[in-house]
Amino acid sequence: MSGRQTNVIEWVNPGPDDILWVYPSEDIRWGSVVVVHEYEVAVFMRDGKVYDVLPPGRHFLTTQNIPLLTKAYNLVMGYGETPFKARVVFVSTKQFRGRFGLSTRVKLGPRTLYMTELQMYGDYWFRVVDPALFLTQIAGAAPSLTTPAVTEFLRSYFVELFMQEISRYTAIDVYTSLRDIEVKVKSGNVYEAFKSRGLELVDVKIAGVSLPQLEKMEKEDPTYGLPLLIAIQKGDEDKVLEIIRTVESLRALGRSPGVGVLGALVALPSVMQPVTQQAQQPKEGKPVIEKLRELKKMLDEGLITQEEYERLKKELLEEFKRE
Repeated sequence: MSGRQTNVIEWVNPGPDDILWVYPSEDIRWGSVVVVHEYEVAVFMRDGKVYDVLPPGRHFLTTQNIPLLTKAYNLVMGYGETPFKARVVFVSTKQFRGRFGLSTRVKLGPRTLYMTELQMYGDYWFRVVDPALFLTQIAGAAPSLTTPAVTEFLRSYFVELFMQEISRYTAIDVYTSLRDIEVKVKSGNVYEAFKSRGLELVDVKIAGVSLPQLEKMEKEDPTYGLPLLIAIQKGDEDKVLEIIRTVESLRALGRSPGVGVLGALVALPSVMQPVTQQAQQPKEGKPVIEKLRELKKMLDEGLITQEEYERLKKELLEEFKRE
């Protein structure tokens, strides 16, 4: 507020997380002193348009150091008008840290036909490299020219871009190539999107990844849930496919309590759902004799225990008697 009384326009004591600050008066006088500290710039705007940018230093306002705004005023009302109307926005060029968290769905693996929920959180670092472009593209889209509004807008923007990037990967990819994904985010589409808005995406760190639905399933049905989760984390897609096939077969053959959780999980569209037209066809309705053959094959391949085989076989024979 000091600028109103002393004709000094200065961003006094910005906080460590402040990205920008708008000088509270738009009545600017020639000869005023604009103090721009290190790691700041002062941007002169009028009617939402960016005209001139002052670098760090002590500037006495003349027609020489804000030539574009001067030219605009000359065209409208002639030189010499004072005070003149302008909005002065100070923008910090320091590096800032943002935090993100997201929840999305990904395929279990490249060859699997099911998806599951993936949650991820971490940090990203950025800085303003083109203040004029930044104000036009980012600050202009935020609800207001305040640090909280701009910070929240940037966080949402980053999460949206990140989710688009993560959708290219499977759960196995995420667990086995986390550092590679970070590198691609830092140098790929997310980086370019930030750059096109006057920002440099300096770094991205993924701090944690989880598969909440599978973790819940692992606790409720450790027989199949735990091996499935471990197989995903180890990147063993063959094992993932084997477990999925076992669960699907058991689910089609009977209503064994041992596969109840996994069977329900596969059937629930909110948890896992087919993603291509090659999804497994439902096996309900198969003749009992065919189910018995599949059951025997699963026993021979070691996918179920002898005890499970006997129990399921008994259930199928009871079903056969009822038919």
